[in-house]
Amino acid sequence: MLRKYWWILLIVAVGLGVHFTAQTIIARGDPENRKGPDLAKVARIEADDPVRGAKVRAGMEKYEAICRLCHHRTGHGGKFTPPIGGRPAGYVEHMLKQYRNGATVGPMTNLMAPWAKELSDEDIVNLGAYIETLEGSGS
Repeated sequence: MLRKYWWILLIVAVGLGVHFTAQTIIARGDPENRKGPDLAKVARIEADDPVRGAKVRAGMEKYEAICRLCHHRTGHGGKFTPPIGGRPAGYVEHMLKQYRNGATVGPMTNLMAPWAKELSDEDIVNLGAYIETLEGSGS
């Protein structure tokens, strides 16, 4: 039975290896990325504008789950990923929808499209609201 499904075990093992390697890189490689999101800033936005604050908080949670690995905590990007922090929400939403719809946007399309395909319209709006608050040099 194992002989028949060896390739599934291989895929799982490689996937786990990539996951734990990425987590190690995040923990050791970038001191900025070791910190969590700026919760005080999010709380201030929620206090000033509860509707926008709810979007920012939901966007923060989604960003931490899927975007932070490549774009880093502040959205400053990495060696192979562009900075996105501080980009206008409308721009972020437009780009994510382009990726989700299968448009070839640039050299990172093959990496971004699978992530964007999993996003709902609400996720995209929330990510735009959060990314706009980041301090990275994405503008």
